[in-house]
Amino acid sequence: MILEIDALSRGGNEDLLTTPNKERTSVRVDCDSIRVSIERRIQRTVIRGGEGDDLLDEGAESAVYEATANVDKDVYLDVLSVFRGSDIQMIDPYDGRSLKVAFKSISFDGHGNLLKMTLIEDID
Repeated sequence: MILEIDALSRGGNEDLLTTPNKERTSVRVDCDSIRVSIERRIQRTVIRGGEGDDLLDEGAESAVYEATANVDKDVYLDVLSVFRGSDIQMIDPYDGRSLKVAFKSISFDGHGNLLKMTLIEDID
């Protein structure tokens, strides 16, 4: 599966506290696995002496995407550039929607070339 992500990029020597330039950096990663997880917020009220309990559905949480890929160092550096950028967006690999996301984590094993990423959908 292909994971497409892009962000407003920062120059290599730019301070992280400065505003990034308006140029978007984009990267496509051929992933071995992309797992998406969405949970609902459920509030459970137990009533003492009652017949049971009440469940209140408070809606869905943000989707969490976990992706793994075997990539070379150049692809990792491209993903790292997006990771350090701002206004990160991705194309949902399952339904094609454009999503605003935030990186939760990124890890790269240079020996085995294994890249792991966790992205969280940013719902306005």
